[in-house]
This record gives sequence, structure tokens and C-alpha cells, in this order.
Amino acid sequence: MRKSTRRKPSRGDGGRERFDDFLPHLIARLAYQLHLDLVEKLRQEGINATRWRILAVLAMGDGITVNEITDRAMLQQSALSRALMKMEQERYLRRVSGVGDGRYVEVFLTDKGRALFNSLNIVVRRRQDRLLQGFSQLERQAALRLMRRLGRNMAG
Repeated sequence: MRKSTRRKPSRGDGGRERFDDFLPHLIARLAYQLHLDLVEKLRQEGINATRWRILAVLAMGDGITVNEITDRAMLQQSALSRALMKMEQERYLRRVSGVGDGRYVEVFLTDKGRALFNSLNIVVRRRQDRLLQGFSQLERQAALRLMRRLGRNMAG
């Protein structure tokens, strides 16, 4: 039997909690690991994370404004504007002036954009399956509920 090389958890420093027991740190570290993995997977497919986020947001319901995409994709307006312009030139999406109010621009996926999303979504879903490996269906549902609840707590 092989001995584990991992150190046993230690509270150290007079009983103060370890940083690894600090939930925001664990969430940030997991998000960072997921981001690095995503960037690598998408790079192999020839796309960057910004473009993926735009595709994913629009695939969930396109015909939304640039401001809505900024919020949902968690992107800065300037980075989003550049990406949208390029993706429109490449015919992955189209922008249309809002009905009744020309100040708003609605963004829609084209068939080409939807096909790209569908092909990349397979890669991203495999990644999610790896993240949740060993979780029962109930645990998967509980994890999603927990993450949504944490998000709501931070929002309000």
C-alpha cells in the first residue's frame, strides 16, 4: 500500500483557521482552475474565453442588448465591443437596432454562430462532467442549488 505524500491538515498559528478553510478562497481557487482548463480546451478548438462567453450567453436566449451580455458574460464593455465587432465580421452573430428604440442594439447568433456554440458546448459539458465526477444526481443538483444560493446571498 502506498503512503500518501499529502500533509495532514493543520490549524497552526494558535488555532486560527487555515486559508484552505476559507470558502471565498476555495471558490476563487476553483474558479481559477476551471478558467485555466477552459482556456486550454478552447484554445485547442481555436477560440478564446471571451468569445465562448458571448456564444454561451446568446445561445441561452439571443436578441439581448450589449449591456445584458456584459452583465451575463461578466465582461468589460470595451472587450465585449471589440469581440462583437470581430464576431459580426466573421458572421457568428448579427446586431440589430432595437425595435422602437434605436439607442439599443440587440445581438443574435447566426446559424454559423449556433453551430460553433454547439460544437464547443460538447467540450465544455465534458469538463463539467469531470468536475462533478463521482457525484450522484442528487449531489449534482445540490451543488447547483448551493452555488445559486451563494450567488444570491452575494447579490443581495
